[in-house]
Amino acid sequence: MAIYHFSAKVISRAKGQSAIASASYRSGERLEDERTGEVKFYKRNVQPETMILAPSNSPEWVQERERLWNEVEKAEKRVNSQLAREINVALPKELSNDHQKELIHDYVQKEFVSKGMVADVAIHRDDKENPHAHIMLTTREISEQGFTVKNREWNDKKLLEQWREQWASHANKALEKEGVQERISHLSNEARGVEQLPTVHLGHVAHQMEKRGVQTERGNINREVQDYNKNIVELDKYKAEKKNLEQQREKGKYLTHSEKADIKEATKSIKGFVTLDKIKERKVQIDKWEQSIAKQASFTEWKDSKFKEAGDHFHQIDQIENQVKRLENDIKNINWFNPLKLKENRQIKERAEQAIEKSQKEHSYHDKELDYHRKKLSFSTKEEFMDQRRNFQEEKEQQVTTHFKQKEQIQSERQVLAKAEKALKQGEIRQITSPYPELKTASSFMKYEDALKIKSINEKAGQVVPLSQIKAEIKERTEAIEKAQSHLQTLAKENQKSATAATHFKHLEAVSTKIEKYENNPLMKGKMLFSKGAKEEYRQALSDRERLTKNLESLGFSDKTNFEKHREKLDLAMDKKPLIENTIQEAEQGKGNEFNLGFLQAAVQGIEEAQKKEQFERQRQERQKNKQRKKFQENILER
Repeated sequence: MAIYHFSAKVISRAKGQSAIASASYRSGERLEDERTGEVKFYKRNVQPETMILAPSNSPEWVQERERLWNEVEKAEKRVNSQLAREINVALPKELSNDHQKELIHDYVQKEFVSKGMVADVAIHRDDKENPHAHIMLTTREISEQGFTVKNREWNDKKLLEQWREQWASHANKALEKEGVQERISHLSNEARGVEQLPTVHLGHVAHQMEKRGVQTERGNINREVQDYNKNIVELDKYKAEKKNLEQQREKGKYLTHSEKADIKEATKSIKGFVTLDKIKERKVQIDKWEQSIAKQASFTEWKDSKFKEAGDHFHQIDQIENQVKRLENDIKNINWFNPLKLKENRQIKERAEQAIEKSQKEHSYHDKELDYHRKKLSFSTKEEFMDQRRNFQEEKEQQVTTHFKQKEQIQSERQVLAKAEKALKQGEIRQITSPYPELKTASSFMKYEDALKIKSINEKAGQVVPLSQIKAEIKERTEAIEKAQSHLQTLAKENQKSATAATHFKHLEAVSTKIEKYENNPLMKGKMLFSKGAKEEYRQALSDRERLTKNLESLGFSDKTNFEKHREKLDLAMDKKPLIENTIQEAEQGKGNEFNLGFLQAAVQGIEEAQKKEQFERQRQERQKNKQRKKFQENILER
């Protein structure tokens, strides 16, 4: 079980402590104290895993543990100086060593090093059940030249509370990342509403004594606390069971007789109170059971194939050995005394020897292939193989029968659990919708997920919220969003119109300047009489001025003054754009504890769909009745 432990203390000369001695004890390294000339060393059975983390502006020597803490000692001149701060945290034993190291590295980097401290970390794993880390922190600011002034802000108690809280946050994220369900909290049991008492931290000395079988005062306190907590756990279990029973009785009011029977049937599989959570757990167990059966069957199929392969190899070897015997007999039976068949006999012998050599190679191949099967199936001789194959076939037949029965049981349990789950959900739907008269008949058609949405809305409000109120809120928020979006669209159009007008005015000024150049300058007027290009340029400028003026009038701007006034008003309106966007966000997401609009809409949509299905079913039944009535009348007329 993951535990939360976070303690902080100051290493001070006033207590007779030394930064060098403290670092040596925690790191397990031999360090020389330059101030006293003493060498500090504390032997450990399991060498701690250490690291030094420092801000980016630190000198390189901070990575040398001996130099680092000697520099700390040099920077402190007073006899009662605070040399360092130490944090001690319990590492979640559910994490691997690498993940523990990653966790403490990320936490120290973010919470201490990023604020300017140098951190010397030592992870102790002397006891596998109690992995923990010592973090020694410097108390002075550091620059490229070395340590400078004391940072008094690091002594703030609020900062300490932040470190405590963030350690729980970092650890829980690491546990979640690795798929571990355990969580820790920096809050006390009292603050979390937990009646159990916290244990006290043993410390290294007391821990070692307890390991040797020597009882300590702290150990005795923890044993008393554990006995007390055990009783609390039992009491909590009783309370939980009692609450569960009361809930079952309350839910029973909304169940039909057949649904109660379905739930009762599931108690054999659940072995206790039937709840949706327990059904889910049992389903997971059944899935694993089925996977185990499939795995066993797969292994059996593999083993069967290997026995067949081995049998084929033995069969081939038998055939080869019989063939070799025949060939050897053929050679043995050659009549060498007949001189007329000497050449023929030699040829017969040569062919037989070649065939024997080939057969021996094939024999070696099959025998070598059997080495794999001997290892995998655990046999040495052919006789052992035959015995094992016979035993395997018997086991296989038994396994097929067992698996068939187990699969039948799995199928039966799944059907039972499915009925119980449906019954529980239907009962809860009726319980949730019971305060709503308009849903009395439609509840049978409502989805469980939609009913839970209504439940969430009521639980958050602390009362039954009428559907009309939910719909009214949806309408109010939707209208607010539509109004704000319409306002934003208007602003966007006006902004685009203003940008277009600004471009037109800019072009109009350029064109007007060109026209004035031709009309007010005698030389340019004369040029138009002789230059076709100049005349065409002047004519085009007049045409452009007319076109731009008409375009500006269509946009609603008769002159530049009118446009500037409009632009000033638009700028003021655009300043309010963030407020309008915030209105949309608040309407969509909700304020404070309000549900987001999508959730409310989904809840109402689920209700409306159930009502439509209920209406459709009622109409279907009515049509069926009319059809039966008509058929009955026709039968009477025929008689």
